[in-house]
Amino acid sequence: MADRRLGRGLDGLLQSIESVPPDQAAPAAASGTSLPVALLDPNPYQPRQGMDPVELEHLKESIREHGVLQPLLVRPHGDRYQIVAGERRFRAAQGVGLEEVPVVIRDVPDERMLEVALIENLQREDLDPIEKAESFRSYLASTSQTQEQASKRLGLDRSTISNMVRLLELPDGVKKLVRSGQVAMGHARAILAISEPGRQVAVAQRVAREGLSVRQVERLVSPVVSTRRKRPAQEKSPHVRDLERRLREAFGSKVLIEEGSKPGTGRIIIEFYSDDDIERILGVLR
Repeated sequence: MADRRLGRGLDGLLQSIESVPPDQAAPAAASGTSLPVALLDPNPYQPRQGMDPVELEHLKESIREHGVLQPLLVRPHGDRYQIVAGERRFRAAQGVGLEEVPVVIRDVPDERMLEVALIENLQREDLDPIEKAESFRSYLASTSQTQEQASKRLGLDRSTISNMVRLLELPDGVKKLVRSGQVAMGHARAILAISEPGRQVAVAQRVAREGLSVRQVERLVSPVVSTRRKRPAQEKSPHVRDLERRLREAFGSKVLIEEGSKPGTGRIIIEFYSDDDIERILGVLR
């Protein structure tokens, strides 16, 4: 079965980014095939926060024996170059003392840098779920796209992006367990059904301690969910639920509508997770 993590893929995205002719690139790139490692800078929009030292060491061994087989994608940046895709290869090449690496030079605009780096990472060296969630949130913020627009751009189901971003609603204690792999994505999604942060942490710790399956967690939290759904005040009409969905897609964030005691009254709650996030939401409102 084909990998559906990113349906469009890196090659499809790069078809719309033009190559930079050698005579228009910086002088050191005249050959168009390789660049000195000393002229390369990391991608400032790189979503990965760390690199597995064991995997990096394996890559170094491969480069020592075979060299860098796949060119790095770079863009001109003043009299230097920024890495668009291939930062692990760059780090490994540095580690083994290579002076030059093969490159492909493309004129990639700022707004596409995060997108390309995100796709490369998701395709070739899975981020942990929280890193993915943060990457998608940053992508939505930097491009001012809705989740629906981003899903079409990246070749993903909208629900995939929505489910990933929702992980950021979890308490830090749960996110730490997700990052370490002790709590899987399926467990985390089930835990999101719990409204109390303290109980979310307790259930996550139990998953890590006892190795509960996703089904077991779902059964564990279902009484909490069922109790909440029985309360008349929690029931929302299909119209209100549809409005919440449309607003979530528009703002790229969690949105709740609380109806007032009088018909046609209430309030809208839009969640944000950083200063940049609220600026993005304000931009949508403008």
